[in-house]
Amino acid sequence: MKNWKNIIRILGIATCLTGAFLMAFGEPIVGVNHTGIATIIGITGIGIITTANKTSFSGKTEEK
Repeated sequence: MKNWKNIIRILGIATCLTGAFLMAFGEPIVGVNHTGIATIIGITGIGIITTANKTSFSGKTEEK
């Protein structure tokens, strides 16, 4: 299960970086109004990272 938490974190970081890329260089890709789309993508990435952190804190560890 710990491996899934890392995958979720990596997905969130990649989403945030995509939003940052669109914020900086998004005009030729998305159009003139690219900042709103980039902001939503960045906020979604932050939410994904937060979800991964909550599952890692509330996850129960198995004792061997």
